[in-house]
Amino acid sequence: MKKNALILIALFGATLANAHNVWLEPAKGQADRYTVKFGHEETESYPQEKLKAVRLLDKQGALRPAEIQFEQGEASFNAADTSLVFIRFDNGVWSKLPSGKYVEKTKQEAPEAVLSLNPVKLGKAILTWDEQAFKAHDMAYELIPQTEPKAGQPLDILVLANGKPAQGIKLGLGEDHPFNLTDEKGITSFTPVKGYNKVWAEFDEKVADNPDYTERSVEYLLTFDVK
Repeated sequence: MKKNALILIALFGATLANAHNVWLEPAKGQADRYTVKFGHEETESYPQEKLKAVRLLDKQGALRPAEIQFEQGEASFNAADTSLVFIRFDNGVWSKLPSGKYVEKTKQEAPEAVLSLNPVKLGKAILTWDEQAFKAHDMAYELIPQTEPKAGQPLDILVLANGKPAQGIKLGLGEDHPFNLTDEKGITSFTPVKGYNKVWAEFDEKVADNPDYTERSVEYLLTFDVK
């Protein structure tokens, strides 16, 4: 029983560090206002300092920072005249102890740790299906639908890393679900459903000579509605 409990603790800690993502939800009763959500199976509150950037892209392709209000552990903002929203969230540093337990400490704070991980969460929300939805926007990582989605029909999505097509990237509903891999052109398919869709992807990012962590994980969530 004790061994099983340690395994469960390790798995729970890994979920805390890795499986969480960020996305937008409309604020209730407020037109053009959105809330930045964070979580895995359920949403959770988060410290404001972990939300590193929320940027709004207008129909002309110009980026501007969102004017954030932070209340009760969540950020919200107005997104009038916005085509896309880009989110960057840094979930801190999580270290795995020899027991298998994950703690939110750096490598320096937990020198006995067998690994120290920096989980970064990126989000892209398509609010309007205009020409900006099908363009690259000079982001480190980006998922770009190749056509406007239709429920039940496979949708090609281009995956870019540092502006170049990325081969072998996992893309699907989430790390707990089946996924497809991008081809040599950085493209793979996703079949959307009617309503709100979340498209998950995962990137590897190498880390060298960092005193705080040994690894970085980058998870990406593309969201959009299908009528």
